[in-house]
Amino acid sequence: MTTGGQAQIGNVDLVKQLNSAVVYRLIDQQGPISRIQIAEFSQLAPASVTKITRQLLERGLIKEVDQQASTGGRRAISIICETRPFHAIAVRPGRHGATIALYDLQGKSLSDAHYPLTESTQDTLEASLFDAISDFIAINQRRIRELIAISFVLPGLVDPSAGIVHYMPHISVDNWLLVQLLQQRFKVTCFVDHDIRSLALAEHYFGATHDDPDSILVRVHRGTGAGILVNGQIFLGSNCNVGEIGHIQIDPLGERCHCGNFGCLETVVSN
Repeated sequence: MTTGGQAQIGNVDLVKQLNSAVVYRLIDQQGPISRIQIAEFSQLAPASVTKITRQLLERGLIKEVDQQASTGGRRAISIICETRPFHAIAVRPGRHGATIALYDLQGKSLSDAHYPLTESTQDTLEASLFDAISDFIAINQRRIRELIAISFVLPGLVDPSAGIVHYMPHISVDNWLLVQLLQQRFKVTCFVDHDIRSLALAEHYFGATHDDPDSILVRVHRGTGAGILVNGQIFLGSNCNVGEIGHIQIDPLGERCHCGNFGCLETVVSN
């Protein structure tokens, strides 16, 4: 049983993590940026910003640079992200194979490879995917200085908070504890989410909706779906299925969908 004191400590740790994430994101998107500017934009106390940036400096995630003062006075110390030493792997399983790519923290693709997949069960798919990741890491071991994360994006019903895949089209999965299993195998932080939600978030970080906190991205391909951002955050809904517009029934007498229903939007507009 969790005591009140333990819960309070947990809440404090969560607040620290969230504040650190806010500061890092500001540096990533606005850098070079001074500590005073970070405090103004984040509405955090200057002392908190100083402590967080010191921790990020010690970790090697950011670095200080000199910025010439516009008035000709002393140089102000600004901060930028240090991206070169850190790398992340992204995995995108599809119907016939998986694409695995290596990125730096600026989102720059450094290497990618495609691995054919013919597996039809959860266990065999898991084994093949994990072996493919191991192979990809071995091939790119000279490029990877420090692997900090592995991310999976895939179609289906995904709970990103719990790290569980509840449903995938064309393959039967049963509450697949993907994040837990990945972290046990590769000993790094891992993530999983729906592919179109992830695409919407990437568009917000790096693309056309960068300056728009609220947006909807709709994708029509082999499947149909949407990713919704509210205040710069992915909107999941209570069942993590917000955006599954491909399974809105538009023709009760239409073609049978892989979800089991008839006449879903996806059966009409997807290729």
